[in-house]
Amino acid sequence: MMQRSHRLIALLLLTLAALASAACGSVATPQWSAEAQATQVALAATDEHLTAIAPTNTPLPTSTPVPPTETPAPTDTPVPPTETPAPTDTPVPPTATAEPTRAAGRPGSGSGNPQPSGDAAAGQGVFSTTYTTASGQWACALCHSVTQDELRLIGPGLWNVAVRAETRVEGQNAYQYVRHSILAPNDFIVPADAGGPYPPNLMPQNYQEVLTPEELEDVIAYLFTLK
Repeated sequence: MMQRSHRLIALLLLTLAALASAACGSVATPQWSAEAQATQVALAATDEHLTAIAPTNTPLPTSTPVPPTETPAPTDTPVPPTETPAPTDTPVPPTATAEPTRAAGRPGSGSGNPQPSGDAAAGQGVFSTTYTTASGQWACALCHSVTQDELRLIGPGLWNVAVRAETRVEGQNAYQYVRHSILAPNDFIVPADAGGPYPPNLMPQNYQEVLTPEELEDVIAYLFTLK
């Protein structure tokens, strides 16, 4: 930039010198004055000096691209699944099913024809079982027959007892009569038959203490099948 400025100044001075010579009337071959020649020499020396001292254009350092540092992907550390403990099986006790209440009739329980609520098959077992009574070891089957001929043993035969029981005692239906005859046999003693009269206390008087309520209902149910 400085060299270009000095050259422009030198050219301007030469032009001015040429114009001055023309104005004076010398139009022949232009003669460079000693000052002009000295000026040219000075300009040439100046150019050489400027060229010598001009700084060398040092190329800018090439930018070496730095590759971006790759951030390593995070290592996936497997997390073991949390084991859910199996629920502890708390045993649930089975709900006890209540035994159905046996809806049996009761002595003197009004009108109608109540039927025993017991199990007749179980009652047959009760009828054949020997129990310890106030009168000793006895079983119903030892004193009463269950055959159709109504054979008398110690006590009367019991075939069709449920039919006869409907008219034995006024105010008692068949169920009430049979039940009462087992629990309080002296309250009504059947009439005499071909074998003679039946004496009191022939039958044990404490079956209410010997038999459970279920056994009593079962044996009554069995007697009602003898017809």
